[in-house]
Amino acid sequence: SVKEGIPFKEEYKVNIPGNKSRWVRAVGKMITNESGASYLTGIVTDITEQKTDDQRKNDFIAMVSHELKTPLTSVKGYIELLRFKGKDLEQGLDQKLLDRVNSQIDKMTTLINGFLDVSRLESGKIQIDKELFDMATLVKAAEEEVHATISSHRIIFAPVIPTPVIADEDKIGQVVNNLISNAVKYSPAGSEINVACVTVGTEALVSVRDEGIGIAPGDLDKLFGRYYRVSHSVKTGVSGFGIGLYICAEIIHRHGGRIWVESEPGHGSTFQFSLPLASAIQTGPSAGRKG
Repeated sequence: SVKEGIPFKEEYKVNIPGNKSRWVRAVGKMITNESGASYLTGIVTDITEQKTDDQRKNDFIAMVSHELKTPLTSVKGYIELLRFKGKDLEQGLDQKLLDRVNSQIDKMTTLINGFLDVSRLESGKIQIDKELFDMATLVKAAEEEVHATISSHRIIFAPVIPTPVIADEDKIGQVVNNLISNAVKYSPAGSEINVACVTVGTEALVSVRDEGIGIAPGDLDKLFGRYYRVSHSVKTGVSGFGIGLYICAEIIHRHGGRIWVESEPGHGSTFQFSLPLASAIQTGPSAGRKG
């Protein structure tokens, strides 16, 4: 109950028409006027977005503990197996088991690095080092890496012409690799993934198209949000924190570019991002600046 003169602060859910609800915070106090009538005075604030973000953070923490625990459990199991078999291995350790250990460590390192990237983004400490480079060279390097490490899908790279941009080559490479990795995760083994880099007007446009499960229209606007990961009923068990696309979007936006997705459930998705061409930057008002 609210007592006279004592400040109150309450948070509660308000149901609204359409089977929806909003969270609000009420702050104020009860006062009595000269005629003896009591009434409440204060402020009511809509905190729905904050509550939603808090819930995502809680879900994220739970996911972190699970995702990091899984590879550690695997590593421990492989090491115990090596210890058990050690007495029978006269010519060295079991190479296959060591490869699995290394793979799990790489997976955990990727997860931790993603977590650290989010921390740096939110604290403003992520460094963007822009320089002139050719997107064609970056895409060809990604092609070589993909063909050497991914055999589960048919990944086709379209021919690319020289496409000079002024950007952070490592960060843009991270975006390209992340979009390809995402396409692999959410499309069936053996399906086709198409990667292209073209020039459209004054922009370099990179696209990654898959034949996966697609994305519902209601999820498209939220996809690049922090900690957001689509819940698919068609395919489950996809690992990761749901922060990869958020990091991609932040990197592209800090380069003055755009990133978006076109998708239809059951018919795959096309993720695209654009960056200003070097010629557009060099002839613009910020010509000559780096950073």
